[in-house]
Amino acid sequence: MTTTTTGTCPQCDDKTWRRRGSQPGYDHIHRVRSLPDEEREDVHWVLHGFATGFASTAEPGLPQTWVFFEYMEPALVFGRAGRMSVYDISSYGVYRAAREERFDYDSEQQVTTLYVTGRALDREAGEDKHFARWAGGVRPDSAHYEDPGQAGH
Repeated sequence: MTTTTTGTCPQCDDKTWRRRGSQPGYDHIHRVRSLPDEEREDVHWVLHGFATGFASTAEPGLPQTWVFFEYMEPALVFGRAGRMSVYDISSYGVYRAAREERFDYDSEQQVTTLYVTGRALDREAGEDKHFARWAGGVRPDSAHYEDPGQAGH
């Protein structure tokens, strides 16, 4: 499906997460059954990871907001920590996701799309193990998470 940042997009009309269309940083946010294949080309790349979504039912709470992470551990910690702000965030979820950036030749603009699957991965049994892995992957000299399970760590 070809869409542009200026055109209408039927997939952005899905109101599952109470937000229509995009948010700053994303031209499109699509709920999907399966993620697009990973791809890395000069004008098109797709990276798999996890998205944490926040929302608030309180006024003037936060609108539906998405943040993409490459690893599940920081996505889970981010979601749980955000939800502990009981006044600003009344719900959150962590989902498998893909972040796509591509050059749209019709509009001559870079287009960023977030694809989010429908089953939440947060608040499952064993989540504390992910939190411990996250703590093990935090480096004081870097904002990048380093998976402690990978060789060399």
